[in-house]
Amino acid sequence: MERSFIAQWNQLQRKLAGAQPGTGWSPNTDVYECAEGLVIRMEVAGLTADQVEIDLEKQALIVRGVRRGPTGDQTTAGVRYRQMEIEYGAFERVLPLPFGVDGANARASVQGGFLEIRLPRTPTTQPTRIVIQAP
Repeated sequence: MERSFIAQWNQLQRKLAGAQPGTGWSPNTDVYECAEGLVIRMEVAGLTADQVEIDLEKQALIVRGVRRGPTGDQTTAGVRYRQMEIEYGAFERVLPLPFGVDGANARASVQGGFLEIRLPRTPTTQPTRIVIQAP
């Protein structure tokens, strides 16, 4: 009974956080506005820049990725988990944008377990793939 409640609670949290149906988890995200435009900070501990995709489509920012979990050979090698709280698997966050942003001048970086995306203002938003830069 408790396990069912926890699963339903986690599903509701993912929905409220903007996670797409069928994704495994939803990274915690801060979105704030500054003079330059919009800044998104997302917890992506354990992921590298090449494991995350960032797209601008219409009036939304879409961030996708996969955090790989323990492999099957770790289980067969005598490893027995006592507690697992880190979420693994695919994720997708769709964040609506409150105003137009300049995708061509957007910047993204991963450092210290956080993905930071900076989106400067512009009157219109064009579909764009944002490349994560090395720190």
